[in-house]
Amino acid sequence: MSKREDAIDTISEILVDPQPRGLRAVFLVETRSSAEAAELARMFSELAARLQVRQLSKGKLVSYAIQADESDAALIEEIEEVLKRSYAFVVTQHSFDDIIYRILKELCHDTASKLIPVPRCNICGKQEPFPGLVVSLSDEEGSVIFSRNYCSNCTAGTSAPSNKEFVRSLLAADERDFGVIERAEFVRRRSRKQPIRFKIRTAL
Repeated sequence: MSKREDAIDTISEILVDPQPRGLRAVFLVETRSSAEAAELARMFSELAARLQVRQLSKGKLVSYAIQADESDAALIEEIEEVLKRSYAFVVTQHSFDDIIYRILKELCHDTASKLIPVPRCNICGKQEPFPGLVVSLSDEEGSVIFSRNYCSNCTAGTSAPSNKEFVRSLLAADERDFGVIERAEFVRRRSRKQPIRFKIRTAL
C-alpha cells in the first residue's frame, strides 16, 4: 500500500469551512528599496486585522491581494489612493483573475522578484487567493492530513440534496482520488465552532 493510501485510510473526520466572500482587489507596487518593501509589509499587516490579506510577490515588486466586506468599499479606494501617492509605480485591479495573475508573473520575471505560491482550486485548478470553501480531512487526533480548496464557481456548480452529498460530490470531482472516503459513511457531528462536521465511520 502506498503512503498516500495509508494517509487516506487514517482519515476519520471531515471539516467543511465556508469562507467569507466579498470585494477583492490586487495591488502591485514596484519598490525602490528594502525600506519601502518593509513599509508596505507593515501597512498590509495592519490591514489584516480588518481584511483578508494574501501576499502575492516580494522583492522589487511587492504585491498583495485583499478581500473585504461590501461595507469596506471605501477602504479599498483609500488604500489605492495612499499607494499611488506614496509609490512611483502602482497597478491596481478590483478583482483577481487570470489576466492580473499573468501580469503579476510577467512583472515578477522582469523585476527578478519572487512570486509567492497562491492556493488553487483542487477541482478546476484556478489560482484562488481566497478559496470559497476549505475542506479539511483529519485523523483521530484532529491532525489535518489533507486540506482541499474549492473556488466559488466550482462549489456553486456542485448541486446535492444535502451537505453530506455535497461534500461527496466535491471529493468525487477533486483532482486527487478520494475513492475510499467518497464511499464511506458520513455521520454528522454537531459543533459550535464548525458548522459542517462529519465523522467517517465505516467504508462501504
